[in-house]
Amino acid sequence: MPASTLPERIADLYRAATLKGAWYGPTVAELIEQTSPEMATQCPIPEAHSISELLQHLLLWNERIRNTSENHPMPRWEAEKEWAEPPIPWNALVTRWNQSRDLLEERIRSFPVEDLQKQTPGRTYPYQHMLEGIVQHAIYHSGQISMLLGILRRSQ
Repeated sequence: MPASTLPERIADLYRAATLKGAWYGPTVAELIEQTSPEMATQCPIPEAHSISELLQHLLLWNERIRNTSENHPMPRWEAEKEWAEPPIPWNALVTRWNQSRDLLEERIRSFPVEDLQKQTPGRTYPYQHMLEGIVQHAIYHSGQISMLLGILRRSQ
């Protein structure tokens, strides 16, 4: 079997964190499957985000990263706008996140190895850092979703 390229290995890690095969626990997709539309919008912790808000945030970042290129730089970080998007209904959000997840995995998998060390347009770090970061981002928020789901189940 031929050796994987670095983009393929990053794509495999992204797939494991978001779809199937995470070593540490349930993936984002596995957690979504356990979440009802009613649970998705509940927020059992004051000042925390709901599962729906977290998934919409993951969708937003999938799209930002997938669309970043020389002609389309990564947008400037604006903390106050980060969570200000109008809510997407749960079933539509899940559909959009799944599509976005698939498209981002494909983009990572086919990313040119020779471009990994180029600076990410709109940022001060290389593409490799950004692509590895989206894997970490998915893991971080899957932990939050898992905690919220556990709290919601216990309160029912």
